Amino acid sequence: MLWASLWGMPFGIIDFFLIPAYWNPDTIFGLAKKYGVGIESFLFLFLMSGIVSVVYEFFWNRKLVKLTHTGRSHHWLIFCIPLAYAVMLFLFPTKAIYSLMIVGGIGAIITAHLRIDLRRQILFSALIFSLLYFGVFLLVNLTFPNFVENFYNMRNLWGIMIFGVPLEEILVAFCTGAFWSTIYEYTKAYREKNVG
Repeated sequence: MLWASLWGMPFGIIDFFLIPAYWNPDTIFGLAKKYGVGIESFLFLFLMSGIVSVVYEFFWNRKLVKLTHTGRSHHWLIFCIPLAYAVMLFLFPTKAIYSLMIVGGIGAIITAHLRIDLRRQILFSALIFSLLYFGVFLLVNLTFPNFVENFYNMRNLWGIMIFGVPLEEILVAFCTGAFWSTIYEYTKAYREKNVG
């Protein structure tokens, strides 16, 4: 969990490409308005990256064991997917959130193709994480009425809301969650095993 959190935290820089085209939140010390990214972006990615990396093991009572035979570490995916995102940002600079969905989905598909044993974990982690993320977003909306209307650029959204949550948020949680949920297992050559 800590490994996934620490690797995920630097991706908080993604907010630099989302502000203000996708959303424009208030941040501590007004850093997002000054520099395009705030401390919260990095803390959020730290927390979300860690949660999605262990949610499957938690709900299904699984543990990790090192692969035998072909148990080599593979770090290329953790660098190639952000590189693909950078290319998409260059090609479609105002569509950063949709590019994030696409590269997350591509990363999950590549992982599922290369590691068949992780397919179930990818799918279930993405579903569970999306539901958790959706639940947290609902709580934010209840705590701060008009949160979406106040901070999101409604003209650049699809306009599809599910109980006040933009569809983009749910899909990003699903796609990036699908990819990041098994990044440790893929990168470090681990597999899942039932506990006990």
